[in-house]
Amino acid sequence: MSVSSRVRRSGGLLGLTAAALLVAGCTVNGPDPVPAGESTATSAEPELPKRPAELPVAGAQDAEICTWLTGQQMTQLQVARPAPVEKNGDNYSGCGYLSDGTGVSTGLSLRVVPQGIEPFLEKVSSAEGSRRTFDVNGFGAVQSQIAGAERLGCDVFVDAAEGQTLWASLALLTGGDELDNEQMCEKAAQAAGAAVTSLQAKG
Repeated sequence: MSVSSRVRRSGGLLGLTAAALLVAGCTVNGPDPVPAGESTATSAEPELPKRPAELPVAGAQDAEICTWLTGQQMTQLQVARPAPVEKNGDNYSGCGYLSDGTGVSTGLSLRVVPQGIEPFLEKVSSAEGSRRTFDVNGFGAVQSQIAGAERLGCDVFVDAAEGQTLWASLALLTGGDELDNEQMCEKAAQAAGAAVTSLQAKG
């Protein structure tokens, strides 16, 4: 099942919708290329704090990424069954998780983008006012929701290392209003924080 047409309609970057399709068993591609000189970003790029260290994410493959959340962390996030991200063509290495049945039905994914956070954010089609810069264990991070798909979930991008971005994506898999935008972004940030904590311990 290809989502390339949906990606183009949403402004060039998958994120939340793709995460939902990922855990549903569909294939997911990376963001469509942005034509030279153009940007899908809807706000000025944020100023991020200096990285306190380099997280060991470069070159990480799916199986390794699936170890970045401990059993305790998965319980706290109410997810289970880590599995490599399904791929169709070029895609970022990553791991997807399904809800463990104890909370709202959501999908979670962790990916490593082999690109610095600032140039990567230029490809992200963010809803107006959805970007927020914050700190994850000392590492700069940016929250974003896809323009036109705000109710589907939230993404958090972490400045993990030189030329490397850690991408945590939370997707709401059911209709209705089980989680509001703030709650979805809080959970995405919690997942990013858990992964950063694990990576710091590996350091």
